[in-house]
Amino acid sequence: MSFVRSGVLAGVMLMRAVIGPSAYATECPERPDALGTSRTIVVDPKEHTRVGTMQYAETLPLADHEIVLTFDDGPSPRYTDRVLAILAAECVKATFFMVGKMAQMFPAEARKVRAEDHTVGTHSFSHPLTFNRMSEVEAGAEIDKGIDAVAAALGGRDKAAPFFRVPGFLTSTTTEAALASRGLMTWSADIAADDWKRISGAEVAQRTIAAIEAKGRGIVDLHDIHERTVEALPTILTELKQRRFKIVQIVPATATLAKTETTPDQWQIREARPSHTGQSEAPAVPGAGAGPQEKPSDGTSKVAASAGRRAITGRIHGRTSRFVREAHYRREQRISRKSWDRRR
Repeated sequence: MSFVRSGVLAGVMLMRAVIGPSAYATECPERPDALGTSRTIVVDPKEHTRVGTMQYAETLPLADHEIVLTFDDGPSPRYTDRVLAILAAECVKATFFMVGKMAQMFPAEARKVRAEDHTVGTHSFSHPLTFNRMSEVEAGAEIDKGIDAVAAALGGRDKAAPFFRVPGFLTSTTTEAALASRGLMTWSADIAADDWKRISGAEVAQRTIAAIEAKGRGIVDLHDIHERTVEALPTILTELKQRRFKIVQIVPATATLAKTETTPDQWQIREARPSHTGQSEAPAVPGAGAGPQEKPSDGTSKVAASAGRRAITGRIHGRTSRFVREAHYRREQRISRKSWDRRR
C-alpha cells in the first residue's frame, strides 16, 4: 500500500514499532488464504476497566463477526508451543493470560509468546480459586506477584499488558478494588469454549463455534494447557474463516500509542445472554461466597450472581465445583513440568 502523506506513513511505522508489524498489518504474504488478523484495537484500561458480558455490562468495542481469542493458564511447552504454531499458520494474534508460576517455570515459552507479537496479560501468580474471599490486600499481593513473575520472564514490565483475568472468574468487590487501584483492565469473556471440561477436542470445537454464532462477536475464553484445546483450535479457526468471522487483536494505549476512538454503544452487546452450550468457568460477581451476598453491581445480572454462588459450593448445570477444577489445573501443571523435564 502506498501512502500519500509522509505523516501517515510515519504514524504507521511508529505503531508497528510499538506493537509489532504482524499485529498491525493484515497481510499474510505466505498464506494469502489465511484467516489473518483483521485489525488491532488500542484500548485505555483506565477508561474501560471491566469487559466481558459473562459478568459485566461492557465488552470490547467489536463489530459484528469480530472475535478476540484469549488463552489462560499457560505458558506450557507441552501445549503453548503447538497453539502458537496453529495460530501462526493462520496469521492470527491472540491474548495470553499467563499464570506467574507457569511463566517462572517456563520463561523461554513466555518470551516466545511475546516474540510472536501476541498480547500478554496476567492471570495471578498461583491460580487460586479464592479471589472471591480475599481481602483487598491479599488480592493485591497475589496480583502483584503474578505480574512480577510474568514481567521477569518477558524481560520487562512494559512487555506485559495491564490486562488481568481472575482465575475461575471468581471475583469480589475487594479483588476488583485491588485491580482498579493498579490501573488494570479486568477481562471476563463473552464466549466460553468449555475446553477445561473432560470432553473431546471435536466437542470443544463444536461448542465454541455454536456459542460464537449465537453471540455474533466477542471475547472467546480458551486455555493453553489442554490437549483438547490443541486438537480443537485448527477446526475453530477453519470454521471462523468459512463463516466470515474476523480476528481482532487488543493492545493497551501507551504514551506513544493513542487509543482507538470508539463510541459508548460500541462497548455494549445488546440482549447479551449466556450461551446454551455452557460456560468454561462459572462466573462470579462481587461478593460471591464471602458472607452475606452483596447486590450485583455494574451491570452484572442476578442470574450471574446466583451462578457464581452455586459454582463455589458444588455443581452448576453439570459443571464440577471449583475444588475439582483446581485439582485439574494442578494436574495439568504437573504434566507440563514432567513433559518439559523429559525434553531437556
